[in-house]
Amino acid sequence: MNEEKRHKFTVTIADVEPFAFTITLAEEPIFRKAAYHVNNLWQKMQQDQPGKSSHYALAKVALAFAELYYRKSEQLASQSKMLEDFEHELDEILMGLE
Repeated sequence: MNEEKRHKFTVTIADVEPFAFTITLAEEPIFRKAAYHVNNLWQKMQQDQPGKSSHYALAKVALAFAELYYRKSEQLASQSKMLEDFEHELDEILMGLE
């Protein structure tokens, strides 16, 4: 079995207590990048709306990333459908040439 070695990864998001989970070394860069961007957006939300709670800012960050995820998911599904339709049309054209 060629199983990747896993290790404990600890992260701090916003002002929440640090937490750890197990990931592979290959996964670590994407988790670090995600944590960096979540924390950057959280800090911006905190600065843009002083007086609001940290939880409020973190909820806005969660919504922003969820919205991005769903927009990209819909875009990917649309592109996949377009490619599938194109492949089908191309098959019909090529079959007609034989």
